[in-house]
Amino acid sequence: MSSRLRIGGLLLAGLALAACVEPPTAPLDTPAGVETEGFEMPEVAATSVERRAQEVTVRVRSLGCEQFGLGSGFVLADGVVVTNRHVIEQPREVTVNTWDGRSLAAEVTGVATDTDLALLQLEDRGDLPVAELRTAPVERGEEVFAVGYPGGGPAQVSPGRVLGMVDGTVLGEPAEVIRVEVEISLGSSGGPLLDRDGLVVGVVFAVEVDAGVGLAVPVETLLERLDAGELVAPGVC
Repeated sequence: MSSRLRIGGLLLAGLALAACVEPPTAPLDTPAGVETEGFEMPEVAATSVERRAQEVTVRVRSLGCEQFGLGSGFVLADGVVVTNRHVIEQPREVTVNTWDGRSLAAEVTGVATDTDLALLQLEDRGDLPVAELRTAPVERGEEVFAVGYPGGGPAQVSPGRVLGMVDGTVLGEPAEVIRVEVEISLGSSGGPLLDRDGLVVGVVFAVEVDAGVGLAVPVETLLERLDAGELVAPGVC
């Protein structure tokens, strides 16, 4: 993917959205080399915070009208999944893969118009673990970690720290976004950024390619959209 992307009406250099999005060929299908079944998790302690974070994080696969989207997301109560809007543009079919190898159908129930967030609803909620959201904002220097499925492969836990907050308006965001020193790869979009207690503090959506720095929508923005119900139906073909 090019490191020059048009975001929020501006052409930015050195910034790439952290999802794998490619134009499809007919018929739409999983790209070669992307394994959709039996992907593995890194070995971590069964009771660790990292393990729990992996269990609430999912891989999101979206077959759209003109593109294939592959990103990440995380599960909330009642089978709701949070991901990025750019992962599921004009969705025709959305599938969620869980930490234990299950493949679940999902429907896009709403997208935010002013921030890179979208909500999915799982058709089969099952007994999936759910993430907990933190209400307090992050602090500069705070230790955090990101979880995602880079490249559609195994779940990856990436530790790091918060560098601070930056103006989000140039990125099409309504408020400041979190700038974090953590490894973010294509396919990690929509995955959670968590504190050391395992609480979600942000939603990964982009990476500064040249600096190797990740960007995340703060959880306060997500909570505002959830509380206000400010979501609209996704685009159609």
